[in-house]
Amino acid sequence: MSFLNFLKDSFDRVLAVDSEFRYADSSKTIQEQVVCFVYKDIFTEDKFYFWEADKKGTHPHFEWENVLLVPFKADAEGHSWLSLLHGRPNNIWDTYAENARLYKTMRSGKGALSLLNTAHGYGINETMTKDHKEEERKVVYENKTYTKEQRERILNYCLEDVELTEKVFLKQIADIEKKNKLKTKEDYKRELWQIMFRGASQLNVALVERNGIPFDNRLVNEFNTYYPRVKRHLIEKYNKTINVFDEYGVEKNNLFQEMIKRNGLFDKWPRTFKTGELVKDKKIIAKFTHIKDIRIYQKIKYFINLTELSMFKPGADGRMRTPFNMFGTETGRCTASTSEFVFGGPGWVRNFIKPGWGNWCVYLDYSQQEVAIQGYLSGDKKLMEVYRNGDVYINTAKMIGLVPDYATKQSHPKERQICKILFLAQGYGAGPGYVKSQIGCSLLRARHYLRLFKHTYRTYDTWINNQIKLAAINGKMTTVFGWQRYLNGKAKIGKNGKLKSIRNSLLNWPIQSTGSDVLRMALIGLSDNHFEVNAMVHDAFLISIPIQEFNERLEEAKKIMARAAESVVGVIRVEENIIKGNFIQKPEIQKDFDEIFNEIRNYKTYTDVATYADVASLPTPKVM
Repeated sequence: MSFLNFLKDSFDRVLAVDSEFRYADSSKTIQEQVVCFVYKDIFTEDKFYFWEADKKGTHPHFEWENVLLVPFKADAEGHSWLSLLHGRPNNIWDTYAENARLYKTMRSGKGALSLLNTAHGYGINETMTKDHKEEERKVVYENKTYTKEQRERILNYCLEDVELTEKVFLKQIADIEKKNKLKTKEDYKRELWQIMFRGASQLNVALVERNGIPFDNRLVNEFNTYYPRVKRHLIEKYNKTINVFDEYGVEKNNLFQEMIKRNGLFDKWPRTFKTGELVKDKKIIAKFTHIKDIRIYQKIKYFINLTELSMFKPGADGRMRTPFNMFGTETGRCTASTSEFVFGGPGWVRNFIKPGWGNWCVYLDYSQQEVAIQGYLSGDKKLMEVYRNGDVYINTAKMIGLVPDYATKQSHPKERQICKILFLAQGYGAGPGYVKSQIGCSLLRARHYLRLFKHTYRTYDTWINNQIKLAAINGKMTTVFGWQRYLNGKAKIGKNGKLKSIRNSLLNWPIQSTGSDVLRMALIGLSDNHFEVNAMVHDAFLISIPIQEFNERLEEAKKIMARAAESVVGVIRVEENIIKGNFIQKPEIQKDFDEIFNEIRNYKTYTDVATYADVASLPTPKVM
């Protein structure tokens, strides 16, 4: 039996599907109108056309229970099903998600995972052109009512996408069967479950996008109105110390050089190859932030580059929306598809999140998730011990002898930060140079810290290196739930037994990818239990809950997330941040928001410009 025949026996119908629609707003998350659906049975070749102007509000097109749906990007089709109350299908094979699983690391560039490019990747060359697709889309987008000829044209175009999706699916199913060496019925069952698991998560992404993030739009408008007027004064306050910018906030290269010389960094600072000018990109600046003047310079650049938040455009209901890509990275992490995402900008922007009427929000995240997964996958007992005992960084500091047993993260923040940097260095293959720059210690000391750390967690270190070697031999890495990364022949083992290429990028892949599976499982659980999920952030959710049932539903949400983690890898703690008013950040992040809005309040209080100028000339704020 082949995988294809297994599907034929498992479902009443296997339907390639596509819909055409128009978006209601620029966020491309809410549909103004679903124009049509087209389905095609892959085995019988039966075609089903639904013009939604004739069918809106009807029951589902099919009984979903024993139908396998095959779309390209199930989140888009999910919006159409949800918009028309056509139910939530149970069984989805998303050809986009499976193509990302197989070829995410091999096909790069804009549009690499589009339907056309996916087809070309499988050698399906007799396809429509990009220009043709754009032409047909215009007919859909630029009209609200359609002539008989336009209607026929749109349905034919929709069928073209359906049949192209069908061709991709047939190539993909053979590809998966070969790559994953599927031979038995049990192999097929396991593989299908993993595929439908990813498909279900795509459908639930559509639900999250539709919910949107409750936002304090009054506060956003206040920022947009007043920040351009107070920015100059903020810059002037900090520039008094370093004297790098002129009165208009324009940076002067000669003054920057003088600051570098004053701090004894002139011979250490990187330069461009061609001109010999000092390099000033963010990564270079970050290496020297242990110097106070550099931190002040970084702060001023932040104020200069901070523009109005006009990119945040709420929908008609006042909610912020952004499309998500559940498979946007090599590790399968969920990412926002645009920059207009409140959790993707400066941390203080989260302060604009505010629960809607009658609700409180809660930010639920898996506490130190990556460390927990490292321990579970590797079986490192010491790693699991420090995780079970609370904060992994301060507990690691105790284990390697940096702090006494009575130490807390409050009493020894410096040592805790050192261990946090060591975890990052170990997880992403950074060397002693990175540790030195981040801690501000000698290179010798940095090497000592790294040796001490690897010796302490040598079981994990051995395990991850073995995983990388196996990946080089097998040509891929795989999570328990089937997310894969193929190496495309780039990985080679050198004479020393170490992977010669892409080693660092593989170090954390099993960890982040497993974390992505945990998030997908939790999302499905929360959605199935009718939670209003407003956003997803790597290892966390923003959820709205009615006030009258808040405590009970909060505990239920935490249990769902805990069960999801346990079903994938093991017990991972879930922490909560309850939001009753505006989102409050950690102090080191909150201070940026408070500083900006204190300046705005000063401006609004002192309406006379000269008076405000006097207030703005107060002593330079302390930069720690």
